Amino acid sequence: MFLKFSTVAATLLAFSYAQDQCNLLPVAIQELPLYSLVPHTLNKTTQTICERYTPANSTQLAWITQLINLAFTGDYVPLPDLWPADPNGTYQASGILDPNAVYRDPCYTVTPINLVPYFNGTYKSNNRNGQPVAINFLDGGSVPALRSNVPAWDTTSNQYKLLTHFYQYFGLILGCSSPDFPQYTGSASQAQVHRFMDLKAPEMHYFIHSVYDAAVSLGVAGPDLVTHVGDAISIGIGLDNTFNKKCSPPQKIAPYQPAELQDMCGDEATCAHWAFSNATCAAYNQSGFGVPPSLAGPMSPSPSLCNPHYSVASGGYGA
Repeated sequence: MFLKFSTVAATLLAFSYAQDQCNLLPVAIQELPLYSLVPHTLNKTTQTICERYTPANSTQLAWITQLINLAFTGDYVPLPDLWPADPNGTYQASGILDPNAVYRDPCYTVTPINLVPYFNGTYKSNNRNGQPVAINFLDGGSVPALRSNVPAWDTTSNQYKLLTHFYQYFGLILGCSSPDFPQYTGSASQAQVHRFMDLKAPEMHYFIHSVYDAAVSLGVAGPDLVTHVGDAISIGIGLDNTFNKKCSPPQKIAPYQPAELQDMCGDEATCAHWAFSNATCAAYNQSGFGVPPSLAGPMSPSPSLCNPHYSVASGGYGA
């Protein structure tokens, strides 16, 4: 279903050098050839990430739900810094829905990030039949619902539909194999889904890093300080190479869907290009560059993330 990293890939991992030294990953592994996503990890275990890290007393869907919900809301437990100036340094994960987030790259450039307008209907950034429309995807309880480990308070909201698609999609790419795990039913092309967002590279990196943060919070092995290879890094590599390289060729994500364009990074000034000869800018709308979203109306209230009593260690609310 998915290709594992081969000996050739391991050689490239050791000797290749990334064009963008301030990208998501702290080592020179950003421009590896396409190996689809990496549910089996860089260490080539026999289990997928979903199989390996789902607790014995839980289900794969429950684990994926917690992973995605944490990525959106943040963790509030200090995490080991991926590229610390201080080897014992930590940072605080704030989540995709933090309107005052910052992304700090390995060169310590700090960029303010606010992805909330893409989710709360402020921007006309959703592709519906080729037209940009505004949709409030936080209409089912927003952050409080996610922190209660559910997709939404109801099953009819836009939030419920979006989050359950996230669970399906990440279950697919992380190798969830239980017979009762829901099949992904969304679009085969993330490039088309995100066509009207014009996402910048720091925004993409922050989103991917939030998934990484959530994985580490749930016990997925982070990188060691020598090789930087670990299960959580394999998630970052897969997401970065598949969705964050401008003009990347069509890629098959689900075995039951066709290969489609996947790059989401649309900003001409910041997005890194696919570095290989099969780059295909002409296949994308606007030759691979995004359409900046227009405002749908006044800014909706940002979700509140202030809850000092939330932690993974306590299983949610509580000290």
